[in-house]
Amino acid sequence: MNNNQQIKPKVSNQNANTFADYINLIRSNFLVILIVSLVIFSITVVYALTAPDVYEATTVLKISKPQGNILDNPFSMDFGRSGGDMFIANEIETIQNITIREMVAKVIVDSFKTLGQTDKFDLILNHQKSLFGKDKAEGIKSDRSIAGVLARNVEITQKNGLNFMQITVDSPSPYEAAVIANAYAKVYKDFNLAESRKQFTKIKEFLEKQKEEKHNELMLAEENVKAYELQDGGIELGRQASTLVSTLAKFQSDRDATKIEMVMTKRSLDELKQEFNRRNPTLEGFQDIQTAEPAIKMLQDQIANLQTQKSIAISGNTNLNSNSKIIKDYDRRISNLQNQLQKRLNDYRTKVFSSSPEELKDIAQKITEDEIKYQTLKSKYNQLNNTLATYEKQFQSLPKKTLDLARLERERQSLEKLYLVLQAKYEEALLNEQSVPGNVLIMSAARPPETPAKPNRLQIILLGLVAGLGVAFSYVYVKNYFDRTIKTPDDIEGSNLNVLAWIPSFETKLEKRKFKSELIVATGEESIAGESYRSLRTRIQFSKLTEGSNSIMITSSAPQEGKTTVTTNLAASFAQSGKKAIILDCDLRIPRVHAVFNGLNSPGFTNYLFKQAAFQEILRKTEVENLYYIAAGTIPTNPSEILASPQMQDFLKKLKSEFDIVILDAPPIMTITDAEVLSHFVDMSILVVFAKSTHVDWMQESAELLTKSGQKSFIGVVLNNFDYKSGYRSYNKYNHSKYYTRMGKTKQNEWAKSKSN
Repeated sequence: MNNNQQIKPKVSNQNANTFADYINLIRSNFLVILIVSLVIFSITVVYALTAPDVYEATTVLKISKPQGNILDNPFSMDFGRSGGDMFIANEIETIQNITIREMVAKVIVDSFKTLGQTDKFDLILNHQKSLFGKDKAEGIKSDRSIAGVLARNVEITQKNGLNFMQITVDSPSPYEAAVIANAYAKVYKDFNLAESRKQFTKIKEFLEKQKEEKHNELMLAEENVKAYELQDGGIELGRQASTLVSTLAKFQSDRDATKIEMVMTKRSLDELKQEFNRRNPTLEGFQDIQTAEPAIKMLQDQIANLQTQKSIAISGNTNLNSNSKIIKDYDRRISNLQNQLQKRLNDYRTKVFSSSPEELKDIAQKITEDEIKYQTLKSKYNQLNNTLATYEKQFQSLPKKTLDLARLERERQSLEKLYLVLQAKYEEALLNEQSVPGNVLIMSAARPPETPAKPNRLQIILLGLVAGLGVAFSYVYVKNYFDRTIKTPDDIEGSNLNVLAWIPSFETKLEKRKFKSELIVATGEESIAGESYRSLRTRIQFSKLTEGSNSIMITSSAPQEGKTTVTTNLAASFAQSGKKAIILDCDLRIPRVHAVFNGLNSPGFTNYLFKQAAFQEILRKTEVENLYYIAAGTIPTNPSEILASPQMQDFLKKLKSEFDIVILDAPPIMTITDAEVLSHFVDMSILVVFAKSTHVDWMQESAELLTKSGQKSFIGVVLNNFDYKSGYRSYNKYNHSKYYTRMGKTKQNEWAKSKSN
């Protein structure tokens, strides 16, 4: 019965792995996969069971279209789908800034101090491990530390691509999670409101500063008037002087108010131009309006001049009113000029708007309006200055006695009128600031969650199981991919070498009195290992033995690959078939054949070659019928020379003539040259390799040494210690262990794994 069929050499494709290959890889490494998977799974289970509960609180904010000054809302020109997403992304970056986080930290700390319950907070507290492994809170963290904690435990996202921002907070405390989420919403809403009102706040603060200065100057002027009157009580201003002082005070207050308004407009205009250049540095800046359109400047000057003349006319004649002919004529002329100016301005606006890039049209329009306003104020200011210069001559011509009082009274009245104007403008700015709404609306405040959101313990355990299996299989696959050892007959065939047989790893009964653990064939028990040696014998019989060849050398690539076990069992198999077989131990470095049969190493064939012993003295019969062996004998100092000597060749011829089969146990071929020398004198050479130990490179180099000098004795390779139970491809069909195993009443006997040398 020959289960091992002749396998012809071929070149295998190691990359063409099939599903069966992966299954076999798992089966052959099942224990490693099991251990690695269990370790990772156990760690995951421990983590899942001991991980603290994490609660999740969420608040949702709605972000409306930005309002207010265009400088603070650069995305207001495009709040469509893409523009809205960009704006929301910008706001998310803003709220994640360290400044906002520190502001939120202050609010959280205030809430903690107000509540005064440490057990309702966790993230903001300093924790220290106690002797029993429990956390002990010791004080509160600093604002900067809390800001760092917020960066790790707060997630801010855009909700479903809409103009909604979702703030999600994770914390071991449900109450703390809600407090942090609501603090974020409040701080961001207040910050956004302040940013929206920033331009109006600047104007309000400027007017407030001017108002305070003018108020202080007015108080001082009134004190000066009172002091002068007390000092020179007899002096009074006449009617004409009083009228002149009132007129000058009015024009002076108008000029100063115009000056203040010009300063505010100029600031706004400069900021707008800077923003325009920042967004498009490649475009040329705006031309000054008086340079671009001199006709507009001329009309503005004419209007300002007529308005000033009208004011002079009214102040010079108290009987004039809006229905008088002179005033109506002024109004008609001013109206005509204003209509012409408006037409010019509309043309200028259209020109600027059409020449501006689409994304800058809004800011370009704002620049145009501020330029027009500034030039109008400038014309008015110049006309008022000219008018004051005219009246100043009349004022200086007053009698010397009343001139000092007139100056003080003029200053007082001018400051009083200017203060009233500033007070009105300040109240207007304050109203404008308060009327600007923020673009953030809190849609839903965060509430303390009732159940934890994390961890999902079942999911973690399942992921741990999958990860364990994945890591284990990956480890086995990578290890197998880089493993260059021979594992299956296909690895041998991949090197174009013939597989004579594979010898499985086997279990055998240990006997204390007789050392037969390596001589499987002689035990009489039918087993897979014994059948493999008989298959090897059959293949050799039908290869070169039919041609009269009867000497066989068995070697290996390296020590501990089982060549002696293969030698003794193959010889025993031939002996059982009725052939007179002899084993010659040619391993003169580490001879071991005598130990297999519980014999002595000396005298051996070296003693015979040196004529120190007769042939009958070195020939020893074994317990196996028809099986003999000759030990190595005394170890010489020059083994290679002895094996290559003519005497050795004659000795081999003598053995071949007296025995049907002569099997030589040679040293490993890669360590010394003895096996290579003997391969020239024998009929057949066999290389033994050990599964999962011998490297493919070693096997290929050994085969090359057995054939490179023209030897024709090499017939193939024997794979020792092959694990056929792995189900590797078709080799699993030889798993007839149930057929060959005879389980008697001796189940309690000691069994051990036999590992060949």
